[in-house]
Parts: sequence; structure tokens; C-alpha cells
Amino acid sequence: MGFVAIIWIDVSLGLKKSSGGLETGGAEIHNGFSRVGLTFLGETMDYKTRVDIFINVHKGLRLGLLSLALKIGRMDWSDEEEVKSVGEEFATLLHFLREHAINEDEIQFPLLESRAPSITQKDRREHRKLEKALNQLEKDWVGILSNPDRSKLGYQFYLAYNRFLSGYLAHMDREENDVTAAFYKNFADPEIEAGFQKIIARTPLADVIMMMEYMIPAMNGDERYTFLSKLKASAPPEAYRQIKDLSQKVLAHRDWQKLSARLG
Repeated sequence: MGFVAIIWIDVSLGLKKSSGGLETGGAEIHNGFSRVGLTFLGETMDYKTRVDIFINVHKGLRLGLLSLALKIGRMDWSDEEEVKSVGEEFATLLHFLREHAINEDEIQFPLLESRAPSITQKDRREHRKLEKALNQLEKDWVGILSNPDRSKLGYQFYLAYNRFLSGYLAHMDREENDVTAAFYKNFADPEIEAGFQKIIARTPLADVIMMMEYMIPAMNGDERYTFLSKLKASAPPEAYRQIKDLSQKVLAHRDWQKLSARLG
């Protein structure tokens, strides 16, 4: 298995939820809400024994989206260096969002539609609406840079970005619940993972690294440890070293210390 495959499976698509939820009175604590599992057509789906579909990649997207919202809100539009830095981050995040949408539209959704034809209709409509909003945000950003009154236009951009953000957060919530439940209802884990292999095949290494720069700091400590441990056991030493070094780069000092101590 190639380096890209190892990273993508372990980080965003192939982790089992064996350590993802706390147990309390028989119910799983997931994303802050107590639930036994997903409910789909009256049946309960178990997060903990099924392959993860969206959790880690969506954690990375939330980190990027929310961080950018804060930076745009406090930005000094007269500071060319700051505007350039935030603009580069904005462009990187747009690429992440679009690559994720392509993976869903061209690989994951067609797989699901082969057995549940109508389940993704709303998601596809939302993708088109969100892409239209992204295109407009790109145009607005370019317009701000060429306008002498950046501060006023910048605030309007901030409001528009947050409207997009609120819609995207709701979109991810639907995928993490309805779409995940539909996959669990209609497919065995090996079938889901076969679809992930197609994502691996189309994802350049540079994009994997870019996405991991968001996903690793968004994971909790157990998820990071599981990922690095599996990578250490299965990947070439150079691949493990590269991702371990990346983890040190993107994590807060205390988070890195805790991870490093557990890895040994």
C-alpha cells in the first residue's frame, strides 16, 4: 500500500470508532450529545463498530472554517501582509472544501445511490448551492483587494462568509447523521472501504498533507495516538517520521508532548 493510501485510510476514512465515544450508562457520548447510535428507518446504527466515514475529515474542515471566520472578523484590512496571509489560507481552505465535495459527488454518493437512489438528492442540491456561494466569496475577495474602502467591504465579506459557514455546518451535520446511517444500512464495511480506495487513487500526496494539517490538530488525543501508532506499525519508517514531524509542527506544544510521551 502506498504512502497516500496509508495516510488517507488511517487519518480520515478508515478508523474504527473503538475509542471515539465515552460510555455512560450504556449510551455513547458523541459530539457532545448522548446517543446509542444513528437511527435510520427505525433501526439503530452503531458508531463504534462500523468504519468511520466523515468524522475526522469533517473535524478538519470545522477547524479550518471556524478559524478562518475568526481571522476575517478581526482582520486589519489596511495591513497588506495580514490580508495576504488570510487570503492564502482562504484559498487553501477552498481547495480542501472542493476536493472533499468531489470525493462525495463522484465516488461516495454514486456508491450510496446504487442501493439508496434518493438519499443523496438533498446533499447534491446543497453541494451545488454551497459551490455557488464559494464562487461568489472568491469574487468578493478579489473585489475587496482592488477597492480603496476595504474595511467596509471586508465587513460585508465577513457576514457573507459566516452565512456560508452556517450552511456548511448544517450540511456536515446531515451527512454525519442521515448519510452515514444510509451507508451503514445498505453496505458492509469492506464495501465502504472499497469506495475509499478510489478516493485514495485520485488524491495527490500534496493534498493529503494539506488536509492532514487541518485534521491532526482537530483530532482528540486518542485519535491522534491511534493514527500514529497504526502508521508506525504499518508504514515505511520515512513515512512515519514525516507524519510525526508534521504532527509536531501543527500541534500545540502541550498536545505534542502528550502525544510524544504516549508514542515513546
